[in-house]
Amino acid sequence: MDIINLIRAFIFLLAGLLLIIFRDKYYKFQVYLVKKLRIKYNVERDRKYYPHICILLIFISMVLFVFSIIN
Repeated sequence: MDIINLIRAFIFLLAGLLLIIFRDKYYKFQVYLVKKLRIKYNVERDRKYYPHICILLIFISMVLFVFSIIN
């Protein structure tokens, strides 16, 4: 069992779950950072992609977990 990939899988899984659970707080924090750093970026446009990002992060964690078990 590869410990490094197991840790990476846990980190990606945690990021995906936190993004699912705290979606509104993540959005508010992102808006705050964009305003604070004075970046011209439309955050509202990316809000519809949050579920896709969550699924992608969880999928990456599953692949890393399987890869850590195989090695």
